[in-house]
Amino acid sequence: MNHRKIVVTQPVHEEVLRKLQAEGEVIMNPGPDPWSPSQLREYLVDADAMMAFMTDSVTKESLLNAPRLKTISCALKGYDNFDLRACAQAGVSVTFVPDLLTEPTAELAIGLAIAAGRNVLQGDAATRAGYSGWRPALYGTGLHGSVASVIGLGKVGQAILARLAGFGCARLLGVDPSVRLDQVELVTLDEAVSTSDYVFLAVPLVSDTRHLVDSRMLQLSKKGQILVNVGRGSVVDERAVVDALANEQLGA
Repeated sequence: MNHRKIVVTQPVHEEVLRKLQAEGEVIMNPGPDPWSPSQLREYLVDADAMMAFMTDSVTKESLLNAPRLKTISCALKGYDNFDLRACAQAGVSVTFVPDLLTEPTAELAIGLAIAAGRNVLQGDAATRAGYSGWRPALYGTGLHGSVASVIGLGKVGQAILARLAGFGCARLLGVDPSVRLDQVELVTLDEAVSTSDYVFLAVPLVSDTRHLVDSRMLQLSKKGQILVNVGRGSVVDERAVVDALANEQLGA
């Protein structure tokens, strides 16, 4: 009889669930709301394995409460919510999916840029509120002929560049000190921000990138610039972004 206990913090497809059940007892959150920290602690007390998702966090304290835990399988590509050093010290293996959602994220980035530049949300709201015919309002801008920069040229950043290549941008700029690419003009962060109509953020959250977009950077930005962040939320200083939107330094 298999006595292994597997904790799954969000619902998974039936096929995946069957495979897990063949390996042990599965305790699965029916979702979509995450378990509270106290609930998760309760389930992990005698768990051997955990399948984790976007809303989860594992700390040294979490591991002290989970003495049997041996592996954490993360259905995500980022790991800033997981204390990897504490996991290693506790003998807990942690796996991620580094190429998860690369193409969908790049497509979303392009979609957000078009929606912001072309006032899609505002137009939709105005039409739903009562359409009385065309009016000379909500003029926007587009990617064609623009200067677009991608900050962070990992898999997602490169996928965004590949999609931008078909829009006829006047210049495609890239910022990443660790990457060399032929299809993009590599520049400094300050140059990218000061000259770009569109800025796409595709960087991970590490100590050097926390609040990478701050008030200083936004003061340098080209007026009316559209900023698209598909990296971690804390890559931007949200208060500084709100202020830049209020004074119209940022367009969207």
